[in-house]
Amino acid sequence: MQANEPESDPTRRPRTQGGTRFLENLAYLVPGYRGYKEKELRREEDARLRSRVLSKLREGRRLIEERLAKLAEGALDAHVDALDRRLRRLEGLADAVRYAPYGFSGFFDAATVREDTLERILETDLLLFQDLDDFVEMLRGTPFPPRSKAGFTQFFEALDLHLDRIEHRLIARDKLLGDR
Repeated sequence: MQANEPESDPTRRPRTQGGTRFLENLAYLVPGYRGYKEKELRREEDARLRSRVLSKLREGRRLIEERLAKLAEGALDAHVDALDRRLRRLEGLADAVRYAPYGFSGFFDAATVREDTLERILETDLLLFQDLDDFVEMLRGTPFPPRSKAGFTQFFEALDLHLDRIEHRLIARDKLLGDR
């Protein structure tokens, strides 16, 4: 596994023996899970999930914009472009979530969805929210601006790793929605 790959790829996870029990337990832990299982609620639940993702991405955007302002104040223009590129990438991810195609009509309109597919979607959702929380905490917890060129390099590498993970989860989720 490479350093920038997430620990788990739910699109390749085999079906577990206790899938139904796992889903029942997850339904208890994850508010709104019922929306995935019941056809009439799927689009609503997906919109709710996307809203939560967008909220976290907006928080990350705000934190990056604060760092851009610090760079400008400190006349650290050499790093402004690098951080601005990451900000644009984050905005692209937010746009992908905000304007997600509703081309997953098979998932949203199916009378039933396979339990293993539901399990993998829910697992991906949970991992996505963990990745989003980790991203925001990294931004909050990293002293900024770094004091050295090496510090900037480490900050940008960590930021790229978090953005890679979030992007991977969003792609995996969309792929699962297309699989039904």
